[in-house]
Amino acid sequence: MRRRISLWLRRHTRQCRFAGVVLMLGMAYFLITQLTPFRIPCLFQKITGFACPGCGVSHFCIRLLHLDIPGAARENLAIAVLAPIWLGAAVIRMVWHPHWLAKNSRAEKLLLWGSLVFLLLFGVVRNLPHMEFLLPSYFRKDAPFTLRALLRR
Repeated sequence: MRRRISLWLRRHTRQCRFAGVVLMLGMAYFLITQLTPFRIPCLFQKITGFACPGCGVSHFCIRLLHLDIPGAARENLAIAVLAPIWLGAAVIRMVWHPHWLAKNSRAEKLLLWGSLVFLLLFGVVRNLPHMEFLLPSYFRKDAPFTLRALLRR
């Protein structure tokens, strides 16, 4: 068993390093947002006034860190749907190495293009009238807190 783990780690060193760097950057951003009023603004929202498909991802991640899965899904439903699919595909690919999920395979391209189409449709639908429930909490009028209240913290 120990040999299999060391072999797996040697085979996936680059992916493990990349995941570690992303995790460290995410934790640094989390600490910055919790201790200061600094937030990375959405340029799409600043220019158009609409929510992009990625609006709410920071709040999604913060709510996940608090183990509030339903709250995270309310922040960005598209990411809540796609994240388990991509995570499952990554685990299957790293553990079992199926030929149908190899790099540049048909399944990988289908997953990528399907996710892209889903995100684009989500970006349009979430900005339609009567679809406010798809907006992040800081966009919604019925949310318990507003963007102003978040910035005052």
